[in-house]
Amino acid sequence: MNKIVICLICVLVLSCQSKTNQSKKDESKHNKNVLAEVSKKSIELDTLLNTNDYLVLGKKMAKIKVVQSNEVENFPTFEILIGNGNDIIIGENIDYDDVKMYRKYNLTSTFEDYKVTIYNGKLAAPDFSSNPSTKRFVTRIKEACKKGINFAGHYTLVTWGCGSACQSGVVVDRKTGVIYSGYGTALGAEFRKNSKMIIRNVGAIDTNTNLIELCAYCDVNHEVWTGTEFHEVQ
Repeated sequence: MNKIVICLICVLVLSCQSKTNQSKKDESKHNKNVLAEVSKKSIELDTLLNTNDYLVLGKKMAKIKVVQSNEVENFPTFEILIGNGNDIIIGENIDYDDVKMYRKYNLTSTFEDYKVTIYNGKLAAPDFSSNPSTKRFVTRIKEACKKGINFAGHYTLVTWGCGSACQSGVVVDRKTGVIYSGYGTALGAEFRKNSKMIIRNVGAIDTNTNLIELCAYCDVNHEVWTGTEFHEVQ
């Protein structure tokens, strides 16, 4: 009797293992099919717009235009897809699941264009009385300042996360200790200690293609630190 029970248990265990293995195979097969379908759909997309500034891919029957905000009403059959600065991208016969919009990253200014001399004097500690609202981040700011100058010749740029796709921070003048607010990005920034230029949202740039997929928080800007605030490079 015991032998029969043992045999039945073995059969059940082997059956469960077989089903589990089959389930894993089915899941793997499904994932491969999904990936293959995504790749296939990307290949099937046509080039709807290709200018010096933008690349838009989608289904052949769709139409795309880039206009200014005051021109949108001239195209009543088109829908607004997204805005980028002063440009508005509009489309007709658009399937939102099959449209990909990119801005071409054109490097119009470099860090070398805004090169500065690095300060070698005594570094001032952050003066929290100059910006009382930053006292909530005392530890973060003090720890970053211990590492010295990292931006625009005599400043320490301190950053921290403020949620998903959000980074905030301050700029500390290491000559005076004054703390300036005004730094914020969604996808990080690139900056150097011997330049007063900063590239905001640098993480949005595809380094292989130099394309930026357009979204509400993916705008890449080159900005210059004036000593008290950031100004966009025109």
